[in-house]
Formats: sequence, structure tokens, C-alpha cells
Amino acid sequence: MAVESDVATRNVETVRTYLRLLEEKDIDAWITLWAEDADHYYPFGTRMFPAHLAGRAAIYERWKDTPGMFDSLSFPIRETWTDGDTVIARFDSNNVMKGGVKRYQNTYVCIFKFDEDGRICEYREYFDPIIAGVDYGFAEVKYLQQ
Repeated sequence: MAVESDVATRNVETVRTYLRLLEEKDIDAWITLWAEDADHYYPFGTRMFPAHLAGRAAIYERWKDTPGMFDSLSFPIRETWTDGDTVIARFDSNNVMKGGVKRYQNTYVCIFKFDEDGRICEYREYFDPIIAGVDYGFAEVKYLQQ
């Protein structure tokens, strides 16, 4: 039981480190948290984000320029749940877009699965794609009157 608890604690700490390194815009350190053969999914990414990224190199290519889109990044964690090799984290984004004119605020529920070495081997990111699409300039939304 103690070993399971130690693994859960390690994995939650990795999630915290994952978000801290994003806030620090240190993608080179951040990518080392990932297993070489990791899978990254955007289940609700529609066509704005790739549905699946396979491997650490593809994940790095997708994320390497993301921090440069922001003046500052903040991802306060609201809750975490653990089960074996899995951590589910609910956190918010409160990020200032480049130029300081606009904020990107969204809520995330992410599922992190870890390998035996404590690296992220599978990641699923759930967020509101309407907010992301509008704020990133990928989409326009027109609500219809009823």
C-alpha cells in the first residue's frame, strides 16, 4: 500500500511540475517529463488541434512555440484524483495573450497516465474548444437566437 501511495504522490508531483514548467515557459525541461513513445490526445480539439500526437518528438513540435503566444501563463490546480498509474487533474488557465490585450481563460480536466519510470506515457486534454478556438483566433462563433 505504501508503494502505491508513493507512486501516486510522485505522479501528482509530476503533474504539478508539468504545469509549473509551462508557466515558466521551459518547454525543453517540460518535454523531459514525457516518455519517448508517449501519446497525447485532444478528444475535443475538433479540427483546431490534432486529435493525436504520437511520440515525444511530435509532442515537442506541437508545443515548442505555444509559450511564445503568451506574456504570462498560470495554471492553478483545483483538484487531483489518483488511481494506480493515472492522475486526473482539474485546473484552470489564466493566461495573458501576447501584447497583454487579451486573456485566455479556460478550465481543463486532463488525464495523465504514467509509465513505471514516472514519465507521462498517455495524456488526454479536455477543455472548452469554443473558448480556445475564439481566443486563439481559430474560429468564430455566432450564437443563433431562438
